[in-house]
Amino acid sequence: MSEASAPGDVTQRALAELHAQIGTPLRVEQWNHEATRDAIRHYAHGIGDDNPLWSDPDYARTARYGGIIAPPTFLYSIFDGVVAPGLPGYSWFYAGADWQFDRPVRLGEAITASATVSGARDVGGKRVERMILQSGRTEYRTLAGERLARLEAHTFRVAKKSDGNGGMPFAPRPQHRYTEQEFAAIERMVMNEYRRGSGWLEVSEVAVGMQLPTIARGPLVPIDMTTYYAGAIGTAGYKSTKMRWLYRDLALNAPDRLPNTLPPEYFSEGLTASMGHTDPAAAAAAGMPGVYDNGLQRTAFMITAVTNWMGDNAMLRAASVRIKAPVIFGDTTFVKASVSALSEEDGADLVEIALRAENQLGETTATGTATVELHRPAP
Repeated sequence: MSEASAPGDVTQRALAELHAQIGTPLRVEQWNHEATRDAIRHYAHGIGDDNPLWSDPDYARTARYGGIIAPPTFLYSIFDGVVAPGLPGYSWFYAGADWQFDRPVRLGEAITASATVSGARDVGGKRVERMILQSGRTEYRTLAGERLARLEAHTFRVAKKSDGNGGMPFAPRPQHRYTEQEFAAIERMVMNEYRRGSGWLEVSEVAVGMQLPTIARGPLVPIDMTTYYAGAIGTAGYKSTKMRWLYRDLALNAPDRLPNTLPPEYFSEGLTASMGHTDPAAAAAAGMPGVYDNGLQRTAFMITAVTNWMGDNAMLRAASVRIKAPVIFGDTTFVKASVSALSEEDGADLVEIALRAENQLGETTATGTATVELHRPAP
């Protein structure tokens, strides 16, 4: 691979820069610091999850944990785990996540996040010939030091073109127009969404190949992004009004004082890829087919399909998601899942689940897996 730094090229120099950062502690700017009742509810409602286990103290008191707990991906609202320092002139796009959960977050817990760069490699694909996959590891702990979860998040870094655009090659696509029948079918799915709730799921009820109930999220509209960001703001670069000016000043004049490790140009440029989640001009500059969703948001949708099915007394041990294509305004996400394997580990019954997200056109927009531990009630 050439050492040249021509626009659009991924160079050995860029990879060497990222490899030198592996293992170095990074500055983390958290959004939430405590799992308050409102913080949990705001996040849950932002992903369309109305499970009373996350919000109703009377209901939650009778469940396995004796009180409100947070959805597994609530930890995105502590710190989103997007670790993408360095590489001026490179945009980033969320590529996926590998979660390991040690236990659920309980109401009232204060949580700290720590992050490091964990990897970088040159990758190519059908759509973008040359790009870097940058990975970062985040650990979430209580103030006493107990680990709650570990996240390995992955980000595509794509060199911007000479005109400043972000480098993705998607052609513009108009918002989907639904027939009355299509819209009514989505409404029925949403209003009749399955949730096991307090019922126990036992391993004898599960078989390889079993289909989990499909859930629908959409059609995606601007308020979906607003309410999601109210619960989990996205990267630490999402700033408004005076804060936007203050961070821009730091980026231009004192980048070492920025409280996070995002590249300084994130705050000093007029358009960034992250603005493409709400701004048509930014989405077009990023090479996306339209204003598009947040990959972490879609990851949470996929995990909701699992927590709905497993019920309030099981535990999600792990989940992995890979983003395959953007979801734009007007798209609906259908999360489909099936049981792929059963096993036992240290006396625990484990269920492996295969996940797939499709849009209304039948296109796969994300794939994933999850591991559920079924709790064995006392005899």
